[in-house]
Amino acid sequence: MFIAVYKNKCTGCGLCVITCQNQVLTIEDGSCRAVRTEDCRYCMDCVASCDFDAIKVYV
Repeated sequence: MFIAVYKNKCTGCGLCVITCQNQVLTIEDGSCRAVRTEDCRYCMDCVASCDFDAIKVYV
């Protein structure tokens, strides 16, 4: 599993962080970053919450 965050698209709004129930994501240096990928449950809520298409989850 791989979580790709496209920093050129991410605005750092934090909606993905709020949406992720497993606290996989964080905002660092103004953009999203996956910090606990082992806790990801592939719910894709982070992808759905991003209006900027900045997150992709590859299973």
